[in-house]
Amino acid sequence: MKTYSPDHVDLANWIRVQIGKGCVRVTLCQRVGNENQHICDWTIAADLDADALAEDANKRMHDEARTLRGPTFFMMFGFKPGECDYADRKIFRIEGVGANPETLLGETEQADPRGIVSQMMRHNEASVRISLGQTLNIVEHYKAMLRERDARIATLEEKLGQVGELQQQFVSMQHERSLDFIREKRVDRRTAFVREKLDMLTPVLMSKMLGANAPKGSGSIFGEELLRQFLKSLGPEQYRAIASTLNPEQSITLHEILDRYARREEEHITAAAEAEARNVAPTNAGIATEVNGAPVVTGEPTKEQEKK
Repeated sequence: MKTYSPDHVDLANWIRVQIGKGCVRVTLCQRVGNENQHICDWTIAADLDADALAEDANKRMHDEARTLRGPTFFMMFGFKPGECDYADRKIFRIEGVGANPETLLGETEQADPRGIVSQMMRHNEASVRISLGQTLNIVEHYKAMLRERDARIATLEEKLGQVGELQQQFVSMQHERSLDFIREKRVDRRTAFVREKLDMLTPVLMSKMLGANAPKGSGSIFGEELLRQFLKSLGPEQYRAIASTLNPEQSITLHEILDRYARREEEHITAAAEAEARNVAPTNAGIATEVNGAPVVTGEPTKEQEKK
């Protein structure tokens, strides 16, 4: 025994009612907005198999609804002979199952909590897809920025290495210049030191060399009267104060100068005494004078006086 769905039984019973009313034609239309789009017509008679016609019409409605999104309304009209207006009609609501009939709810949902939840899930899925798409774009943008940053860092590191090498070269050059400057400074200091020592000792050495064959004390190059008077005016305390501030070479030079001054001063005194004696002797020869009642003979003594 063949079994039928409730919708199929309901449609077959409606067809039998139309045959009983004397209708000779039934028409299947799809309701689109305020219009009815014609799908198919069937001729009916008293010996018609209502179950076969109902099965055919039901199949046509489901085939049309399967390709559509959401619920679809279909209408069956019954027409009598010679009449343009329908005698009866019946409305069917078929839910679309979409392109994949194996999904849980298809592309459409019924007006129940299950359908509402499914619709919310689909909307959330679309929102999540949009958000993820934007997030992926943002992530790709940041990846590009990171690649550019890495490339720039590599370039800067390379330049930094070059700058480091140049800095090392400059430091080496500066070090060499500093060493050259120190060497030149040392040479200048040696030259200045030697010049200073020679300036102090050369007069003494030259005086010794030039006066080697002369009598002692002669050959000095410091015979100026002004210097002699200055040295003559110095006292022992002043000499010690001056000597305490001099270095060894200067002390030697000063000692030599003072020694020369002392010898020359002795020579001056001796020469002055001899000259005075020579000038006084001729004028006072043979003249006797009396000092404190005692006879004193001036000038050269006679032979008798020498014997006495």
